Amino acid sequence: MKITPIIGLETHVELKTKSKMFCGCDASHFHAEPNTHTCPVCLGLPGALPVPNRTACEWDIKLGLALHCSVNQSSFFERKNYFYPDLPKGYQITQYQKPFTVNGYLDVDGERIRINRAHMEEDTGKSQHVTLDLQEMTLIDYNRSGVPLVEIVTEPDIHSSAIAKKYLLKLQQLIRYLGISDADIEKGSMRCEPTVNLQIDTDDGRTVYTPLAEIKNVASLTGAESAIEYEIQRQLAEWQKNYVEKSATNKTTRGWDAEKSVTFLQREKEGSADYRYFPEPDIPPMEFSAVEIEAIRITIPELPEEKMAKYKSLGLSDYDANLIADDIFIAGIFEHILNNSSDKDYAKFIANMLFGPLRTVQLDPKKINRDSFKKIFENRRNLNSNSIKQLLLDSYQSGQDPLTLAEEKNLLQVSDTSQIEKFAKQVIEANPKAVADYQKNPNSIGFLVGQLMKVSGGAANPQLAREVLEKLLK
Repeated sequence: MKITPIIGLETHVELKTKSKMFCGCDASHFHAEPNTHTCPVCLGLPGALPVPNRTACEWDIKLGLALHCSVNQSSFFERKNYFYPDLPKGYQITQYQKPFTVNGYLDVDGERIRINRAHMEEDTGKSQHVTLDLQEMTLIDYNRSGVPLVEIVTEPDIHSSAIAKKYLLKLQQLIRYLGISDADIEKGSMRCEPTVNLQIDTDDGRTVYTPLAEIKNVASLTGAESAIEYEIQRQLAEWQKNYVEKSATNKTTRGWDAEKSVTFLQREKEGSADYRYFPEPDIPPMEFSAVEIEAIRITIPELPEEKMAKYKSLGLSDYDANLIADDIFIAGIFEHILNNSSDKDYAKFIANMLFGPLRTVQLDPKKINRDSFKKIFENRRNLNSNSIKQLLLDSYQSGQDPLTLAEEKNLLQVSDTSQIEKFAKQVIEANPKAVADYQKNPNSIGFLVGQLMKVSGGAANPQLAREVLEKLLK
């Protein structure tokens, strides 16, 4: 018997526009006083008319283009009808038949995951289950209601929980690069709903499919991986017990209990017909010309894979290139310091410093001085490795010139060959026994190098001191 998980992901991403999707209310709801960012439109009061947020629509198209989607130049909003306490209108304004963007893909670990759509909609309110006066009750905060929400829907091309998590990480990275959302899953600005079932190739040559299950309440990337893995094992055990196969009517919605690490039945899943979609009568169809779409396309920045290729061309290892490109903040600092230089040694030096001494501090781009990096790099042969790291850290934190600091702290090494030769001749003359020992055993030169460092007050470049001694002793 062969088991193949079939996984599709619906990912909801809150856009960080200033105002909500269909009204002028402040869209920043995290930790805001409940129900203070609301108006008749986002509360669904009778007679209130929605007006689409153009920036949100353009950002949806921007994301779709970055996901290699096609753009529908003519699109419209629809009403998705269902009842839930946090949905004040009794319907959600969304897109179904003609979303802004369709038919894209995202490559993950050599696997192409097709994107069915990236469409625009509004978020719901938020239910809070509390106990007041010894009674359990649900309170609704409508601050989130109407916040712009992009839903990215994959085809069922994912076949493991590990790839699902990597897809979510890559999607999160892409969204952050585009600057359209923080995509912070812990704060709820990115939410994932996996749909899972199994293809089972039986020993007698049949292929069967287990019932679909959509998983809700997943609040972390690790949680998504764990929920999918649990559901795979649950469905296999269920099929081995009752042999129930997938049908048009047995799809279910299951919640994820992170504390118990189990999924649990919530309800039988509705189909698209149950939502009674129809065009939103209060919002006219939207048109985007080829010129407008191209204007959105050119705002897409250099994306992670392009950056990785560029960094590798500078001689960085795959590991270093991936590490820098992984975070747009670090990539920005790296490129600011590099300042379009093609010096491979300098690129490697910057990478080493960013992930060495500067990794211990909270970097402030305003305090990053590219001239300080350049000066330290150019004088690196006059500094030992520990001095370089400490000097860079001190210069960053104090804002002082690194060479001035080096002189104050007596960190600069003597790398003038003629000066080191003078020290070397003094040492050779003062240590005839050590010279004789060297003639018998060249490995004993360490003593003479130590004496030269002592004579120079620790200022001599140790490598150059060794080279000069070896030359004179020959």
